[in-house]
Amino acid sequence: MKRSYIREILDCINEDTISFAGGLPSSTNFPLKQLEESSTLAFKDANVLQYASSNGLLSLREKIASWYTTYLDFPTSPEEIIITSGSQQAFDMISKACIKKEIFVEEPSYIGALNAYRLLNLDIKGFKKVQDLKQGLNKHNAVYTMTSFQNPSTTSYTQEEKMDFLNILEEKKSLLIEDDAYMFLAFNGNINKPLSASYENSFHLGSFSKIISPGLRVGWIRAKKKDLDKVLVIKEALDLHTSSLSQHIINNYLENNNIFSHLKEIRKDYENKMVFMSRCLKKYLPSFSFEEPKGGMFIYGSFECDSFLLAKKALDNNVAFVPASVFFHDNRKSKQARFNFSNASLEEIEKGIIRLGKLL
Repeated sequence: MKRSYIREILDCINEDTISFAGGLPSSTNFPLKQLEESSTLAFKDANVLQYASSNGLLSLREKIASWYTTYLDFPTSPEEIIITSGSQQAFDMISKACIKKEIFVEEPSYIGALNAYRLLNLDIKGFKKVQDLKQGLNKHNAVYTMTSFQNPSTTSYTQEEKMDFLNILEEKKSLLIEDDAYMFLAFNGNINKPLSASYENSFHLGSFSKIISPGLRVGWIRAKKKDLDKVLVIKEALDLHTSSLSQHIINNYLENNNIFSHLKEIRKDYENKMVFMSRCLKKYLPSFSFEEPKGGMFIYGSFECDSFLLAKKALDNNVAFVPASVFFHDNRKSKQARFNFSNASLEEIEKGIIRLGKLL
């Protein structure tokens, strides 16, 4: 089993490197003052340093459940939420608890999920279009998808595609794993109703990494209680529970601040950076073809050459981006690539794209 290509890149980055590689949120958007206040409040109770429930902090699960009911049109109770150590842990737990051998993933697909499935020796199959699933899904396997601002492709499912997906799931009875890490990052502020809301045999994944801080390592799974009970057995064996301190800090933050006002600022910043990177790409890299995303943290497109070889040369010139080959379950050659715009400054974005333009 090899390490994640993106994590290897991040380890190679130095102070002179301009990185468009990792899926990093902007550090300038972290609510430092509010989190400091939330931490101070948390430390007034010694129990934040004690062992805790494997399900997660009840008051935090209540808040997440209310989001589903109020904003996602997806009625949810706290018993249908389990807190995870980042969304990444969810892939491992759900696979161990519910997947026997085979899983279908989008082409391309999120590298973190691919690596989790590879580590468990699952038989990974790819699909390009929803209709491709008609030939492969059955009640013994699973399908992993990102329906909003997919990583890396940045695309979102249309209502028609969701209906086609749902019809196939209802017919085949396969397990659905819906990763919605970017559901709150639409530039227009709209929040799409999850596919999981219409299909019972499903797990819906969310994360605080993209909307508050990834360093706190807190995510969640939404599913029927009977399915979460299976996952809970795995979690108890892995880490007993997600960090009590991190959960209390986030819970206090949500209790005393308006997360949706914070999200509005994040979306505005990300849209500005996306538009600026888009202009730079068109000006300095006219051979790179892409469509501007409507949300999320990435621009995805295609060069006229092997992007993996170009990425290696770019890293030697202190610019980092991710070639698309690592996002395919079979590591096929590709001309496509992913650029992260959220973590760099406008100055760094232009400087980095100019370097790439000169390299080409």
